[in-house]
Amino acid sequence: MDISWDEHGTATITAEDEWEACRGFGYAQALTHATAILELYGIARGRAAALWGEEFLEGDLQHAQLGLDAAVDTWWQEQQTGTRTRLQSFCDGVNDACNEDPSLGGDRREALPVGPRDVIAHTFALFFGFARFWDQGLAFPAAGGPGLLGGGSSAWAVSAEKSSKGEALLLINPHIPWIAPYRMFEARTLSPDRNCHGATPIGFPWQSFAYTEHVGWTHTVNPLPQLWVYELEVSDDHYLHDGVPVPFEMREHLVAVRADDPVAVTERRSVHGPVIDAPDGTPVAIRVAGVLHQPVTTALECWWRMSLAETVEELFDVQEQWPLPMFNILAADSSGSIGAAFCGATPARPGGAFDDSRRRLPGDDPGQLWTHLNSPQSLPRVVNPDCGWVQNVNETPWWFCDPPLDPAQHPDGIAPAPDQLRDIRSPLSRAALDRPGPISPHDLLDLKWGTWTHLADIVLDDLLDACTGIADLTEAADVLRAWDRRADAGSRGYLLFHLWAHDHFPVGDVVMDDSRLTPSLEAGGLPRGLRDPAAAAEALRRAAHRMTELGRPFDAPYGRVARIGTDPDDAPASGGPTYFGLFKCLEILPAEGAWPAIGGDTWICLVQFGPRTPIAEGLLLPGPASEEGAPAHRSPAARYTRDELVPHPPLT
Repeated sequence: MDISWDEHGTATITAEDEWEACRGFGYAQALTHATAILELYGIARGRAAALWGEEFLEGDLQHAQLGLDAAVDTWWQEQQTGTRTRLQSFCDGVNDACNEDPSLGGDRREALPVGPRDVIAHTFALFFGFARFWDQGLAFPAAGGPGLLGGGSSAWAVSAEKSSKGEALLLINPHIPWIAPYRMFEARTLSPDRNCHGATPIGFPWQSFAYTEHVGWTHTVNPLPQLWVYELEVSDDHYLHDGVPVPFEMREHLVAVRADDPVAVTERRSVHGPVIDAPDGTPVAIRVAGVLHQPVTTALECWWRMSLAETVEELFDVQEQWPLPMFNILAADSSGSIGAAFCGATPARPGGAFDDSRRRLPGDDPGQLWTHLNSPQSLPRVVNPDCGWVQNVNETPWWFCDPPLDPAQHPDGIAPAPDQLRDIRSPLSRAALDRPGPISPHDLLDLKWGTWTHLADIVLDDLLDACTGIADLTEAADVLRAWDRRADAGSRGYLLFHLWAHDHFPVGDVVMDDSRLTPSLEAGGLPRGLRDPAAAAEALRRAAHRMTELGRPFDAPYGRVARIGTDPDDAPASGGPTYFGLFKCLEILPAEGAWPAIGGDTWICLVQFGPRTPIAEGLLLPGPASEEGAPAHRSPAARYTRDELVPHPPLT
């Protein structure tokens, strides 16, 4: 097994067989992210406080309270022999690298050695975390964080027939936070039966976004009815179900804490699932399709086998045999075909509505308790639609192509209705693709790098009208009026708009919520303006005050204030949140000094499938390594600012 590194920090692992390729993948990942990986594995075990102290106690207490050890055991027991063998090879690589260099892993080396169950626990934790994203306070604190208005991903595929090159095109573009557990690792693995270039969240054992000589695929997070919350009527150690008091199943846990006394926590379970107190104090039970209940445990094997497929149809068949618990797949292949598939664990609820999963259900009603999942074969899937393209930007699957798919042809309640869009990118993306004539690689990159802030076109006129005659808003309104409506490094006024939007459309809420925007007159269209301009003007007053607090003029150039990367390799920021209708996705954190970029575009990769080998170029953000002493590499920040990708060598 041999590992080489290019100047951008991407590893090429050349191996004699699949097991050595996996060992090399683990070894290279340890060289670049050992400390982060070991911390993630400690957290996934539910033992981080025992290893590293009280800082990790809250997470370990929740791990015990929810009974996640037993859930991880179920996932582990379901793994096939082939999966376990490859996982052991990956872990051997991580352990070998850390044994050879005692500095790797820093102050997280107590988690060594790592084993295959750690990888499964981490995989489980990531899917559980994604399922919780949609909760927004029903059972858990709302997702998000300082500066984050929302993540997302973009994915586009163009058929050979529609492509200007006569070859299928695929643009891979997840955008997520640049911290563990979401930060990604990019590598190419070459072995006799499998050549694959791709990226995956750190701690995963092989590529999960990738291309081979034959096929490529990407994922977007899909809005699934996966997390179900049941409000309980509780009296002492009983809850009401079907009108009858039922005792909780209870188990006591002691959570170890380094250099401190252990902490006791009680695990309670109802017929629905684990029981916790919601942020508002309400006792609720949770049921998580495909993760805790009716677990779908085959994601890692699915990704491995997807890399062995030769066509889009084969790739989708793999997913149906070894299902994913969530995500859409968009794919293209060397024959010129493209496709999109809606994947994930969706409860079978004939007559049920998707919105039932976005509210608390009465725990007393046994009719609300689902018991099995829809089959993967019953979920939306399209190959080679007449329009010549497929797309997804985290919206409902009915808009994969044009004309849209028909919800009536699929199980009830598996996804939002066509008029329930998460943000404004969907109609913008479809409009860019649904036009006469061929689509070129350049066209896809123009769409991807676009910095026009489309949300401003919808709201700014209403906002400025509402500010008319308000003396203390005159200066702020004049700056927004003069703004070029772009999120370019030199744009003056973008930062003020950014703060205004984060105030008026808070973290955890959907920008296209009727309470903030006037909805489109047609399903899937753009909204028509602000619902409450007076409230928006008040939000601008607060945003202007915040700019003043931070010592910045209202018209400060975006890239002079916000920066990507760290000194001396930092670069001016450009791009913005997906909710602004931006496809160049960047999240920034307002601060006293420079405003750092903290997430957004993560792996951008354009693949053009030819008759021999794919032509590809890409960029990994925020960079290839978080470990001190990692192999030398160039920062990607300047390339990102210039809208440049790195050409990949032929996949041979």
